[in-house]
Amino acid sequence: MKSNARKVLGICLLFFLFVPQGAGAAGKKGLLVHNSVYGSTIETAYWVKALIGYENKLDVMALPQVITIEPYDYVIIGSLTRDEKPTEDVYAFVERFRKELSQKQVCYYLTCGDTDETMILNIPGKKAHLIGGRNYLFDILETIPEVKPVVIGGFGGRQVMPTLNTSDSFRVWLVGKLAKEGAAWEGLDIWESLVPQRVEAFANEVRGKILGLGPREDAEQFRHFWQTLQPASLDDPAKKKYNPRKYTEHHSTDKILYVRSRMPGDLAAGKALIETWSKVHGFSLKEQKSTFYNTYYHAVKKYDAGELALHVVAATLPEDPGNVHFSFRNYDKPDKREKLEKDLQKARERINASGTVAE
Repeated sequence: MKSNARKVLGICLLFFLFVPQGAGAAGKKGLLVHNSVYGSTIETAYWVKALIGYENKLDVMALPQVITIEPYDYVIIGSLTRDEKPTEDVYAFVERFRKELSQKQVCYYLTCGDTDETMILNIPGKKAHLIGGRNYLFDILETIPEVKPVVIGGFGGRQVMPTLNTSDSFRVWLVGKLAKEGAAWEGLDIWESLVPQRVEAFANEVRGKILGLGPREDAEQFRHFWQTLQPASLDDPAKKKYNPRKYTEHHSTDKILYVRSRMPGDLAAGKALIETWSKVHGFSLKEQKSTFYNTYYHAVKKYDAGELALHVVAATLPEDPGNVHFSFRNYDKPDKREKLEKDLQKARERINASGTVAE
């Protein structure tokens, strides 16, 4: 009996000495590299590390700290958003390690101004296009196609207005002027757009797709990375720094006709509803952009006032699983779009009927 016990003890000791400890699932080692100016990207980096699990080997470094990525099996790259894409430093990092990254599992995440991936930016003289959240990764995905991320995320962020430098203050002011649906941050000292469910969904995807682990059941315990006692307005402490986006909205102003809705279902169901509605009501539907989480169309129809276009987007959002979201936008003046608005009301009725398409 004593001899058998010694053998078992010896095997256990050998296992402890020669099997790497704390190296993550299947021995995988990860690197999370971040690029930040005001702190949101760093904050979310350590939040993601906590969600992935301290027992799993994940080093967190700032961009300038990284001299090699050779020891790592997977790399998570976090960036703030500049000019609707990651920073130049992030592009330089990915270019520098392009060959190595193309052979590793890679994830991207962004801290960004808004997470609504049904949003359209329409600037005079430029082509209208998708913005918000993961949409800000379009450029780096197209510019460096060899690096194919396993998981992507657009988290939103936190801006403390009095601390912004002159350039960023101007950017925020300019975006506010261009935002035809209004600027949510006006009058606030702190504008919070970070969505905690997005951070949690991203980390759980990394756990599942890279480490082969199940989702964390206790994710909410780590929201201390996000929660603070700071008010959104120092003059009015009652103002909350975080206001969840409304999923149903309707604005009809001189600048825009804007409708936001949602229904139960997935992206395929959302696309089917839009395609059926467009046929029934005589719209020519032209797909502009399509991803695994959203699709952007131009829906064009001739009226007495001439040919009018709706910018239509269907999207699924990580923080609202099981539902598909829609946005409809038209930028013509109210006197030209009266009949268009009636057609749009019929689309809303279809969506409100939970996707039931009727003639």
